[in-house]
Amino acid sequence: MMRLTIIGFGNQARAWSQNLKDSGFPVRVALKPESPSIEIATKLGFDVVEIGSSDFYSGEAFALLTPDLTHQELMTAHGDKFHKGSVILYAHGFSLLKHNFHTRFPHLQHVLYAPKSIGSELRRQYELKGKLGAVYSLEFYQGETLAIEKWLMNLAKAMGINMGPYMTSFERETQADLYSEQGLLCSLVPYAAGEMFRHLVEAGIEPELAYFECWHELKLIVNAMVDKGPEGFFDLISPNALIGAEKGYHKLFTPEFHSNLRSLFTEIQNGKFDQELDAANVEETRKIIRERWAKSPLMKTFHKIHQDSP
Repeated sequence: MMRLTIIGFGNQARAWSQNLKDSGFPVRVALKPESPSIEIATKLGFDVVEIGSSDFYSGEAFALLTPDLTHQELMTAHGDKFHKGSVILYAHGFSLLKHNFHTRFPHLQHVLYAPKSIGSELRRQYELKGKLGAVYSLEFYQGETLAIEKWLMNLAKAMGINMGPYMTSFERETQADLYSEQGLLCSLVPYAAGEMFRHLVEAGIEPELAYFECWHELKLIVNAMVDKGPEGFFDLISPNALIGAEKGYHKLFTPEFHSNLRSLFTEIQNGKFDQELDAANVEETRKIIRERWAKSPLMKTFHKIHQDSP
């Protein structure tokens, strides 16, 4: 079985590494010599190799699990030094498409393998034997694909993937991933919940009750949606919730909303978002968002409830 070298040890990389190790899949971790994660990975029982060492380049398959914005520097420094035919696994198609790694490093085999989960849930669902999905692409793999596809299926099984993995393309995975983040998962859901919490509190509702209704119950509702599917979910909810949902659907999903939602996808496809990302100061934006939420009554209520909980 071809061993996988996982580059990085952040949330996603750690989940990959631990799941694979626990399943007996051959894996090692590659880190910079000054990385504080070396001690952590070593204590967890991983074989740790220094990025850039001769032992590092001896690997056959590498997973780029550092942040996307670091891939250009990493591949520029090391791409030419990987042996011909080495497999480079991408957990997201963004960096390959942005930097054309498949044309810049044609001696390598570029493969997409994307579990559809944040790192903490990838690990948690593996331990619970829960549902985990993934997609993959071999469009830039040169030559016969039967062996690499079999290896990918074994990798997926060892990681706990039990929905798929399903075939896609680098471009489709990238567009879908960015769109779901921008239009739903990381924007509409948290910000709509925050606005509704604010409205309830301003109307005299206790913050604790508003928190339960607008934030905590999200997880319970999403679990039901995933378990039952859309038809089963709407069969499950109460008459009050059903009629209210239909009212909210027609009230909130206006032509303007649909137009704005479509424009997000258009700007991903035409490269505008890529330009915005290049011009953005990621750390400054993260600081602004962190301060926005840290000062919010919702966050204060979150802390209070969790402090009160046993």
